[in-house]
Amino acid sequence: MSNYFSYFPTTEHDLTNNGQKVKLTNILRRFKVKSDVKGRIGVYHDYEIQAGDRPDTIAEKYYGSPAYAWVVLHFNDIIDPVFEWPLFDIDFSNYMKGKYGSVPSAQATVHEYRQILNEAKVLNNGTRIPKRWAVVDLTTYSLLPEESRELISKYDYEIEKNDVKRKVKIMDKKYLLQIQEEVKDILRNGI
Repeated sequence: MSNYFSYFPTTEHDLTNNGQKVKLTNILRRFKVKSDVKGRIGVYHDYEIQAGDRPDTIAEKYYGSPAYAWVVLHFNDIIDPVFEWPLFDIDFSNYMKGKYGSVPSAQATVHEYRQILNEAKVLNNGTRIPKRWAVVDLTTYSLLPEESRELISKYDYEIEKNDVKRKVKIMDKKYLLQIQEEVKDILRNGI
């Protein structure tokens, strides 16, 4: 689908108010895949985005063409790859400096206080139990035993948010044609 935008409908507009209409591609048309492919187990593979990965490089790796970057983005409900894609190394540091003034400032500023309800663990059968916590106020935090509390800095908070963005789902290649046809149909016919 390297000609992705060719499936979008066109519309006519008088851009200069001179009575001459110009045909434009309606890039505001949105689509949602009709099939239940996104919700089925076995349709996707978990993938952790690495430094240097972009939607087009992941598409090239899994689908054989960077033109399928839209599949990677759509399947993960990413609308804005600039702000919804994880940052690495210098980009993350620059983001922290821009938002908090400096990395040390972000590390020294409290974001929230947490009461640890249970630590992450793996049961004998392989089931993973995630760490759970509750946000508490400073007074409650101060009264908790040290092993049951955790102070989260602005830096820690931003790391957690960034780490969540690293985990994406890659749709299995065998469904690519089905999704491509559905998207063409939706964009062409508006259904």
